[in-house]
Amino acid sequence: MAALMLLIFGCAPNSGKNKSEKKVLSKNIEYDVSINNYWMISQSAFEASNESWYVGNIETSSRKAFQELLFKNALSGKLNLTDLNNKSIDTNKLKDLISFTDTVTMTRLIPPFNNYDTLIKKMVPESWVTGLRFRENWSYDPNTMAITKKVIAMAPLVSIVHYDNDGKETIEESKALFWIIFPEKTKPATVLTKRIVSDLIFHHTFFSKDINVDSVAMDAYIQKFMNLVYSDSLKAYACGCGASDFSDVPVSGKELKERLCGTDTIAYATPQHKHGSYDTIIKHDVPISMIRFLEEWTFDPATMAIDKKVVGICPVEICYDEIGEVKGNRPIFWVYFSDVWMPFGGKLELKKAEK
Repeated sequence: MAALMLLIFGCAPNSGKNKSEKKVLSKNIEYDVSINNYWMISQSAFEASNESWYVGNIETSSRKAFQELLFKNALSGKLNLTDLNNKSIDTNKLKDLISFTDTVTMTRLIPPFNNYDTLIKKMVPESWVTGLRFRENWSYDPNTMAITKKVIAMAPLVSIVHYDNDGKETIEESKALFWIIFPEKTKPATVLTKRIVSDLIFHHTFFSKDINVDSVAMDAYIQKFMNLVYSDSLKAYACGCGASDFSDVPVSGKELKERLCGTDTIAYATPQHKHGSYDTIIKHDVPISMIRFLEEWTFDPATMAIDKKVVGICPVEICYDEIGEVKGNRPIFWVYFSDVWMPFGGKLELKKAEK
């Protein structure tokens, strides 16, 4: 009996050794995610619009119901709301925040029937919520490199639409309305979307918004992530034909390293000799300043709290021309942390690497 007790309790302390503690990646990060990709579809060809429905977009039926519930719960006083300066607001203040004025040209009903302008106060329609701003804490598992996002708060982003006398549509740049602060304990079990793709630029560029992110920690994460891929400790899969399409084709770390890492030989003059010089070899890796996320979202209809499951990530290189202007971006490969959902309840069947 003593030997049995020793075996049971003596092995207990080692049971948790295989579980690695998550490391903090960034705290209180704030960034915007599109949930209506009208801006992209309007500029796409017919076939491209069919392939990119999940890029910065929630399916219309789910998005519409979510937008309506968000406004309903906010106006009912059931949610913990603050303004953009983090000051608590009530429903009266909320009504001011979600209202706007529009100028309407009208014609008088009596002679000489001249036109006049009048200001009309309107409520922002739910359908104008085209994005969400999130405040989150990020951590990651150092073994799998899987990122965990803890959503703390969310702010709806609206794109206000104006029409001129000819019916021409003008859409303003999206702006945040108010913050919804999520409770510590909540149960986001209702599926909002099984697949949504979004990009985050974690290094400041002249065309990106400033975000509160620990870029040093992100650089360290990316470096370790890439090294694990190069050593085949993490399985990488080639990007598909589209900018965000998923592929089931594995790609080896050796192939990626040969393609992405390079060397340059630079000649330096020697200070001791007037005409002397020497060559030095400089190794360089592909510069990564953007991450593409593939996620599943669930939410709590009572509190509107959202939970994000990061299914996969794709490191992205921002490409510049000779004068430093952005030409576009280049997604490099995908690493999946769990099954990739496919329409009609399926999943992406991943092929095995050739030996």
